[in-house]
Amino acid sequence: MRFSLLVAATLCTAASLAIATPSLAQSRGGGVGQSAQQASGGAIGRMSSDDQLRRREGDEYRASVEAQQMTPEEAEERYGAERVALAERVQALMDAGQCAEARRVASEAGERAMALRVRQTCRRR
Repeated sequence: MRFSLLVAATLCTAASLAIATPSLAQSRGGGVGQSAQQASGGAIGRMSSDDQLRRREGDEYRASVEAQQMTPEEAEERYGAERVALAERVQALMDAGQCAEARRVASEAGERAMALRVRQTCRRR
């Protein structure tokens, strides 16, 4: 008796899942050509974390290209003389192979972005 009830309950569950799955897909908008985010009701046009990272890296690259094309006077005007002097000091330490010291100097000056950049570009020799 218990076995037949178990079999009947299993069949009923399987049948209701088979019926419910297509109707759930339609009600959620799971049409062809939609992303998983759109099908699950997520916001359309919202950037994923990978897209945000690529965009940020692109922005940083463009900013670095602009910074390389600046004259020292333009850089001082845009960033301030103190920050430019700090950047020159950090660059000199990096050129001398003193990566840890360059990072420490940038960090102590409160320039987190500069310290991260030193870490990314300056490798221990």
